[in-house]
Amino acid sequence: MCAYHRYLLLCIAATPLRAQAHHSFAEIEGGVDRELLGEVVRVRWGNPHVRVDIEVVEDDGTSAVWELEGGDLNSLNRAGVTGSLVQVGQVIRAAGLTSTRRETYLAVSNILLPDGREVMMLSAEGPRWSDDVIGGRRTDFGAPEEFQAPVADIFRVWTTVQTNPPEFAADPPFTAAARAAYQAFDPITDDPVLRCVTPGMPEAISYIGPHPVEFIERDDGDITLRIESDDNTRIIHMGENARAAEQPLSPLGYSVGRWDGDDLIVTTTQISWPYFKLEGLVAAPQSEAVEIVERFALDTDAGELAYTLTATDPATFTEPVTAERYHIWRYRPGVEIGTYGCSVQN
Repeated sequence: MCAYHRYLLLCIAATPLRAQAHHSFAEIEGGVDRELLGEVVRVRWGNPHVRVDIEVVEDDGTSAVWELEGGDLNSLNRAGVTGSLVQVGQVIRAAGLTSTRRETYLAVSNILLPDGREVMMLSAEGPRWSDDVIGGRRTDFGAPEEFQAPVADIFRVWTTVQTNPPEFAADPPFTAAARAAYQAFDPITDDPVLRCVTPGMPEAISYIGPHPVEFIERDDGDITLRIESDDNTRIIHMGENARAAEQPLSPLGYSVGRWDGDDLIVTTTQISWPYFKLEGLVAAPQSEAVEIVERFALDTDAGELAYTLTATDPATFTEPVTAERYHIWRYRPGVEIGTYGCSVQN
């Protein structure tokens, strides 16, 4: 199994790529590892994904514009990959996996600039052409020595170091109606998040890619959970179980928390978001009867926060499903929650 961070490493072709936030990249499963040489004709440096269009002249003299899709803006910026690197008019070399559905689309992993520097766009395993490299895993997510332990509590910014797709995602215990809806869902055309619609639960936390999260203790004892992906913010109401059923439906639902030692247990109901999405499962239908129970398990000595999610939804699943230790977060001092700023033009 190939897994790294919140992005799933696709064990296909020669270039491992991480499945992106907001995009399953199912269309490149079975795609061809390809290199392209072309002139940059358009750059869209923003979220949900950075995109670069290049004009490629084929061997027969015909030309075509290829769309290169890279990582999210925040992660690339943290890795030192900025919008000033790739500019219209440059002739660049690009590598990645082709789509099985779009003729001139490339999930780009590497770009070679005219000055010989190589840019890592999807944190592939390593450079292809140059020893002068910008970006990549180490700078993107941090080296082991950059993480701090022990930690005193949960109230800090946490960086994703691993996401583990659950075993049940390979064969979900769907109801008949849910299976039909799941099979009919097209992640390219049907996913509202690709149109910059802010996702609800559990997608708001389960499909966040490498983006950090922050827990803030409020003056009233409740907890604010800030999620960089999609600029999402959740409020966890501590000790108010009786009030949950009285709340109106909303995409994020109503979250009630309690402490179990150092672990934070959160139960969320009253959810109106229609999709259940996590790594390996894009996207199941979800009913308003869904209940999400999360455990944020804190290991103070190791400086690790492990996230487990259990979902119960009789309309979707014939039994509760659990993603054990789905996210693993570590504390990396200096990391802050940035602005996501999704733009539908991208």
